[in-house]
Amino acid sequence: MAVPPPSSLPPLSPVGTLSGEALFWSLTRPAATEGVESLLRRFIVEHDLKPGDRLPSEAELGAALSCSRMVVREALRSLEALGLLESRAGSGWYVRSFDVRTAARILARRLAFHPRAPLELLAIRRSAEADIVAALAGRLTPPDLAALDELVDRMRWRAARGQSYAAEDGEFHRRIAAASGNSFALVLVDIHWAVKAAMYERGLATPASGDQPTFAEAHASIVEALRSGDGAEAARRLRAHHDESERRFTAWLASHSPGDAPDGASATDSALLRALLWPGPGRGEGTRG
Repeated sequence: MAVPPPSSLPPLSPVGTLSGEALFWSLTRPAATEGVESLLRRFIVEHDLKPGDRLPSEAELGAALSCSRMVVREALRSLEALGLLESRAGSGWYVRSFDVRTAARILARRLAFHPRAPLELLAIRRSAEADIVAALAGRLTPPDLAALDELVDRMRWRAARGQSYAAEDGEFHRRIAAASGNSFALVLVDIHWAVKAAMYERGLATPASGDQPTFAEAHASIVEALRSGDGAEAARRLRAHHDESERRFTAWLASHSPGDAPDGASATDSALLRALLWPGPGRGEGTRG
């Protein structure tokens, strides 16, 4: 029996009263290669389900697909892992609202086996952040500018004492991303700093104590351009700051040859896996809203 085009599928009935015919036309395989998971995605799209809408029961879905509830449940759990669905105890499966942090975790885990992830993340972040500061110049609120000024002052204080200010550095860039209102930019900063934190643990050196005041002033110069409303200059200064970070990072990566880890993988690869697949307490997952 041929499957009708989406426009001719029966309308979605209220959950709980969904007819067998409606389920059949919604879920019958359009191709032999299409699996249960993709059929469920098709069901969501063709029935225009929105966040908060409940799916039919596992038993109804299994009957319509002529497969066991276990198979249906595994497909539902796969979609849950992708952040598309959520299970509510005693109630069933629901379409989940989009959550950028869930999407970021999925992206991070897929990046975990990409050997050039740190540098490529930095390249994307540099371009995105440069556009952001150019757009934000002259538009930041006094509280936003005051927060950036305070972070710069803390960097200067630590630099004068030869202390690392990685936490303030990360928060500085996070504040800029947050001010833009772009949640993806904010997550990109978080992912990059999760990777960088792992690199520091594996031996990536923070700026030398003699260079720390210079790097702190680089942040101050970015704030100055933002305050004056000079977007082009803010972007130029930010790119220069990231260029220096990339040079230091590239040199460190080049110094770590394959085989310096017990399993033959590089220390960089090992650190990446830990940062992206399991950030650990206080980093990445579940941190900072």
